[in-house]
Amino acid sequence: MIRLSKLTDYASVLLAAMARESKALWSAGELSESTGIPKPTCVKLLKLLVRHGVLNSTQGARGGYSLSRSAEDIPVKTIIEAIEGPMAITECGTDEALCRLTDHCTVMARWRELGDQVDSILTRTTLADLVGPHALHATKGNRIETLEVH
Repeated sequence: MIRLSKLTDYASVLLAAMARESKALWSAGELSESTGIPKPTCVKLLKLLVRHGVLNSTQGARGGYSLSRSAEDIPVKTIIEAIEGPMAITECGTDEALCRLTDHCTVMARWRELGDQVDSILTRTTLADLVGPHALHATKGNRIETLEVH
């Protein structure tokens, strides 16, 4: 099973809270109280999300955190990579040198194709999709499509 870390899950909860409420600036304390995520964890995640351009940070007494752009313009992939680092289904998806079987591997190309499809879905799916009232459907013609293996 492909599983994202709890920190990525928590980051999506923080960002969803920010996207749902049009409040201009959020403090780490407000986000912690609103989401139930411990404040030290909020602070850690907020810093990572600022560093990767998902959030803006304003210093000072009237400072806080805000989305760097609209929720419709923040891909889920960007959120995941801000917390997890570069995405790939297999290690060779990020660096062939990580696997000693590269010279003899017969499945690497297929794993990369599958990884490209997952990457495409996560790039097209946005923070707005995560917080929207509509379900994400895996059918052709909708925003999320089924993975196709030819």
